[in-house]
Amino acid sequence: MSEISDLADSIYASEFDSDSEAINLSTLNGWLEENLGLLNTLINTSYSGINPGMGLEEKAIYKQIYLYNYYGKQSRNVLRGIVSTTSSDNILMVADGDNRIQFANKNEIGKTFRDMARDAKQTLDTMVAKYNIYSAKPLQIGGVEAGHAVEEELSAVIINNTISLEGGTLDGGLDN
Repeated sequence: MSEISDLADSIYASEFDSDSEAINLSTLNGWLEENLGLLNTLINTSYSGINPGMGLEEKAIYKQIYLYNYYGKQSRNVLRGIVSTTSSDNILMVADGDNRIQFANKNEIGKTFRDMARDAKQTLDTMVAKYNIYSAKPLQIGGVEAGHAVEEELSAVIINNTISLEGGTLDGGLDN
């Protein structure tokens, strides 16, 4: 199995309790394969393919990216259902004597998904910030830290068109 498939299986089991009615595993796997660029953009990496070589931190961040997108999409789907319903769908509860039937309030379900998406986004932002502070490697290093060690330190002074070096002089060094 590929690394992306393993991550999809992990998300499917831990977040959705392997419930095929909540989400399709192949859809989850396909989303992870196609949206690896989101992870790369957030944490300045260049992962690609089905075996990108991610560490535990990267997988946790990618999982959170998926959850944020999933909850946001579910919230939009519920909203679409509210907008497209007829007036007869607005009944929330019917009571007759001791019998009572209560329907789910789509507006509250949408709010719950929106809140879950907001929580996932906050967690994602925190994880990305910590990753970028503690785990990211610099793209460029300048100065002595770059590995260009100076073997000998030379000091030169230019006086009256003469370069004076430690240990001797070079006359007529500058012709302007």
